[in-house]
Amino acid sequence: MPLDTSKNNQKIPVNPGEVLFIGGKASTSMNILHEGSVRVETILGDTSIVLYSLEGANLTPGIFALLEGTPYPYTIRAKTSCVVSTYVMNQTNAKKTLTSKVSVGVMAVRTLLKEIGELYKRVLSIKGLASKFEQTMDNLGAVYYILNPSIFSDVAPGALITRDENIIDPVMKLIRNNLAGFQEHGGMLPDKPTINFLEEDHGEFFERNYSEAVEWNDAEFHFIRKILSVNPKISQALFEADPTLLQSAAESYVKTYRELFELLSKETNELSEMMNTMFVGENALIEKFNLTLDLFNTGYSTIPSTVLLPVTEWALKKSKSLLDEYKQIFGSPYATIGNSIDKLETKQTELTAKYGHELSAQKNKEETASQGSETIHAGIDTKALKMELLNSASQILNYSQVDPESVKEFSTLMVKLKSFKNPLDPEPDNRKIRRTIAKTYWEVYKKSFSKWLQSGKQAPKAVELMLRYGYFDESLLDEGHIVELVGRLYQGGGNPSAPIHYGTDWLEKIYSREVPTSVDELGQTFFEKLKMDLKDSGIKSEKDIPPDYDTGEARLGSEISSMYEPNVRLTSGNIASHFPILTKYHITIPLEKCFVSKEDVEKALQYILSVDYTAFNREVIYRNEEIGIKSEFVQRSIIPDFILVPSIGPKIMMWQDLSIFRGAGSKESRGRICIPHFVTGDLKTFMLEAIAAFRWELCKNTLGPDWNNVGIPSITADYTDYVQFFKKSKDLSPELKEKISSEFKRFRTDRDKFAYDYSMWIRYEAEGVQRVNRVVRSIFYRHIPFHKNIREKVSSQPAYSELHNRFKNVRTRQHKEFENKYKKYMDASGNLPKELYENLTFYEV
Repeated sequence: MPLDTSKNNQKIPVNPGEVLFIGGKASTSMNILHEGSVRVETILGDTSIVLYSLEGANLTPGIFALLEGTPYPYTIRAKTSCVVSTYVMNQTNAKKTLTSKVSVGVMAVRTLLKEIGELYKRVLSIKGLASKFEQTMDNLGAVYYILNPSIFSDVAPGALITRDENIIDPVMKLIRNNLAGFQEHGGMLPDKPTINFLEEDHGEFFERNYSEAVEWNDAEFHFIRKILSVNPKISQALFEADPTLLQSAAESYVKTYRELFELLSKETNELSEMMNTMFVGENALIEKFNLTLDLFNTGYSTIPSTVLLPVTEWALKKSKSLLDEYKQIFGSPYATIGNSIDKLETKQTELTAKYGHELSAQKNKEETASQGSETIHAGIDTKALKMELLNSASQILNYSQVDPESVKEFSTLMVKLKSFKNPLDPEPDNRKIRRTIAKTYWEVYKKSFSKWLQSGKQAPKAVELMLRYGYFDESLLDEGHIVELVGRLYQGGGNPSAPIHYGTDWLEKIYSREVPTSVDELGQTFFEKLKMDLKDSGIKSEKDIPPDYDTGEARLGSEISSMYEPNVRLTSGNIASHFPILTKYHITIPLEKCFVSKEDVEKALQYILSVDYTAFNREVIYRNEEIGIKSEFVQRSIIPDFILVPSIGPKIMMWQDLSIFRGAGSKESRGRICIPHFVTGDLKTFMLEAIAAFRWELCKNTLGPDWNNVGIPSITADYTDYVQFFKKSKDLSPELKEKISSEFKRFRTDRDKFAYDYSMWIRYEAEGVQRVNRVVRSIFYRHIPFHKNIREKVSSQPAYSELHNRFKNVRTRQHKEFENKYKKYMDASGNLPKELYENLTFYEV
């Protein structure tokens, strides 16, 4: 029986386990807890959960419902023996009491503050578990496809996977759509599943954010909390001076509590849905693996036991771990789980015993491989190599001759970092250690590079591996990784037609002033920073810089800190786990598969240019006084510099659209795109994203203030206009507008939205597969035309025919205008200067 609060001003003793107030019943009293503790619990859907406990004197349990004027959203039960006073009151009277009796008002607000803090912790725990479930399901779904590639009969081996919303089985639909997104974002599935793949965060490929944090930035809440945290006498005096502050604080806290309570309900429902998808019913994800084990046991499956059984063992252990965490949070096991886990455990136990000899042999084989052998691998004497790279960290530190105190701290932190189970763990203490190590590492890198350059590029192999790949400590990599790095170190770079550079070659060009230095993350140039440092010296132009300040060493230091170091960090893809030193924990797919050579960059680039032949085009001014040309705008393709930096990750950075920002030749200068030496994904996809960013920024830079002026048609202006007003477009259906709105939530900027559509344009639309909407297709066909052979191929399709005719008419008119204009510049043989001829050719349809 709940408390009878109809009697005013009563003091009631309550026994442990008794209910004080029932969820769903009206709140008709203000209650003060004098001693003991109470438990606040609720039912969300079919799930019962204890939210938190309130313990101690001078607390007001249930104040939220009274001030909000709603029924109790929870049940309050005595946790221990307690004493409670109740005062008959409604919402209006309660609000008046807060300001008329300041001590009661402070009591109520402090209680709400405590409840909000506890409720927030509960939301975080549920959100964290839901994120773990989501990541586990996404990874297991991908692995299920790797094990059973025939589950999608319309997808040929190695072909692109497209989304399909018509699949009835919800798990199969989830797997298929996930894999489509995985490929679209450059993800590469391993040939066979590994435990590393299952444990890795592939969120950037699955379009997921597995963050366990809850976004909550209530400035007013935190401000009031600070007031309440000061000396009680001070806060009491403040509220007595202005009681309306209490009322405002209470109203704000009631609103915050409601928002958190609704968020709790949402997260709990989503968690339940995920758990049902994973465990409940014949279509559950775990049942897919049960079926796979059945097929394997009866001989219908050709999957090796050494591949399948470790995966199902991982799935079993992970499921049990997640279910245990659920029980800890909710206080009881998941009610509707069924027997899928029990079946998996039974099958796993039987098959592990049956194939134990094969699993043991595989384990021994892996252990032998990890210990290394003394054989010659790929022409490399591994025994001699191990001796040469012994104590690599000491070799590099001695070579660099950095400050001994820095070396001492660096060495201590490296030992500590190597003691962690995973040095790349995003936990704050680990991140702090990595940041401190990274600071010294880059000082070592700079000094080592300078010494290497001045000594005719001669250095110990450990130093050369660091400069090229970010190698540092042989114990942080497997032997196979080191052999792979050394085997690649002295391979020639080929002779690509595009300006593609190894990072060391690029830094050498900076040192020798062959190319200008890059901007930093704030967009500042070497000259601008130097001018700021020497602001009292009267420097107005680069020519005024004193020679002592503008040295090769100074430019090298600037390039490493401004461009090199940030891009090593950014191309890693995950700032929270970033570490500039290459380790085996970075390597999620075989190193040979993610190694990027100059030839790889060239192939990816030519693939894109074979579709988007105007990717690097811009209008520049051509002058030729000898034949009377004072100023003619002509189209020119200027391919940016591609720089391979010593990092590993799933990101390519478009760093600059131009290398010179002012003066003559600025618009004709190359941009800069940084590529990690080891790309953990599809190089072409990441190149597409970087080139999309390049197109966007170059257009903005070229047009200046008119970059988003629809009166001057351009990629940026037309696409920005589409983003802003697509909901009013007559060319898009309500369903499509809703879909676009949902998709846009995934992207932070208009440039990111453009890059995604650009990738769809090049990869799918160029094949005649319609993946962008008709508004975007119209913008892109105008500003990002396909190569001629592709235009001719798609022009027969209804979706493209009108666009093609319009494009053809515009280009034909432009070509005719230039042809007539250029006649006066022809020589006696009827030939035009190369620049004008190329511009005329550009407008040919």
